[in-house]
Amino acid sequence: MFSLFDNEEAILDRTEVMLTQLAAVADGVKVLAEAYRRGYREQRRLVRLSDRMQADLQKANKRLGEQQRDLQSLNEALSGEIETSARLEAELRRLADTDPLTGALARRRFLEVCARDWPRRPGQAACLLMLDLDRFKLVNDNHGHAAGDAALVAFVAACRSALRSLDAVGRLGGEEFAVLLVETGPGDGAAVAERIRAAVAARPVATDSGPIGITVSIGLAATGPGESLEAAMRRADAALYAAK
Repeated sequence: MFSLFDNEEAILDRTEVMLTQLAAVADGVKVLAEAYRRGYREQRRLVRLSDRMQADLQKANKRLGEQQRDLQSLNEALSGEIETSARLEAELRRLADTDPLTGALARRRFLEVCARDWPRRPGQAACLLMLDLDRFKLVNDNHGHAAGDAALVAFVAACRSALRSLDAVGRLGGEEFAVLLVETGPGDGAAVAERIRAAVAARPVATDSGPIGITVSIGLAATGPGESLEAAMRRADAALYAAK
């Protein structure tokens, strides 16, 4: 037997089922919404963290750029200091090695060169010249120390005009000089000594009272078998005094 209420009951039952299903769907939607909300919040947090990291990275890059520029400036300044120091060192070495008036080697440096280049093997030749300007005290007394200085400068210039670039001329003190002639036998050494003597005599020295002539006495010692530099210097010095 058909009943209207039976139909309504069926509809109500289906409605309850649908409501139950709808509630389940709603719960699922809530879960999804909560998951989305958590994901969104995490994404926002990550975005904010990324923004901070990018800002920090930009600041770090800026500081790094500034530090690089500072380091470059420091390196440039340091390079300049090193170059200046090297120039000063070279100048100090030159001043220590060179007689400031004449440009000849200073005594210490000349002896170092002699010790380095003096022959050590049989058959090697060298000559040592000891030179002394004649009556140099009279030049200073009669014409003044400026004239004496000019005479010393002119003397060294005359020596260099008669020497090779590999020869060494040194000022031992006052008007006393020495020359090392490497790879030179006694005959050639005597010829060089004569060229120096002639060059000095041919160069009058200008003074306030007019040009004056200067001369030089020279002693020569050619290397002997096994002879030391000190022994050769003593022989050359004795020859110098004999010449004077």
